[in-house]
Amino acid sequence: MVEKVAQHRHCVNCDKAIPYKDKYCDDKCEKEHKNKLLKKKRELVYFYGLMVAIFILAMVFLYMG
Repeated sequence: MVEKVAQHRHCVNCDKAIPYKDKYCDDKCEKEHKNKLLKKKRELVYFYGLMVAIFILAMVFLYMG
């Protein structure tokens, strides 16, 4: 016998089952997820900046001899 499960999705942050129309289970999870995304974006910006600085230094040392 197969039981049907009501339409649902899972919270983006904690993976808890929630109604289909929602994206997060509560405000705490939404804030937590947005903070994680901001932290990840910030880390990427720092990484790209560091890579550009290393590239520029490599070019300077290459042309200086």
